[in-house]
Amino acid sequence: MSHETECRFDSLLDMPREKAFSMLVDRLDLWWSSPFADVAQGNVEAGIEPFAGGTCYEIDSAGQQRVWGTVLSIEPPLFIRIAWQVTIEGTEVADPATASRVMINFREAGEATRLEVVHSEFLRHGETGAEYLNRMRRSEGWPDTIARLKSAARSGSWR
Repeated sequence: MSHETECRFDSLLDMPREKAFSMLVDRLDLWWSSPFADVAQGNVEAGIEPFAGGTCYEIDSAGQQRVWGTVLSIEPPLFIRIAWQVTIEGTEVADPATASRVMINFREAGEATRLEVVHSEFLRHGETGAEYLNRMRRSEGWPDTIARLKSAARSGSWR
């Protein structure tokens, strides 16, 4: 793997920090897009159990629940840290200990919120780690997720 081991993104959400945190954790219906390869977009219910050890999950139209993460730590409205339990191929990683890490910080920026996303520890994904890091940097990775969050914040649907 190259010397780079993480991808970082900063963005402003046009809403107060408490609302931004709540939208990300409680209103996945406003911004979520499935990372699983075999799921039709828009056909899932997604959720995050907002406590350490909580499950980050999807339920598809057939009622099948799949885990895409585990909450490692959470401090509303400051941050949430998640084990990212999805492989580069878009399948589940059963053990959170073998999954990369995502840290999302929420910082006050006047009336807005500065969202900081750091996805790290790609070595946990094995030989595909470097490729996965590069994929998450590309437009279809974290930039797409952040764009959906910004769109949801602008829409006012979170109110």
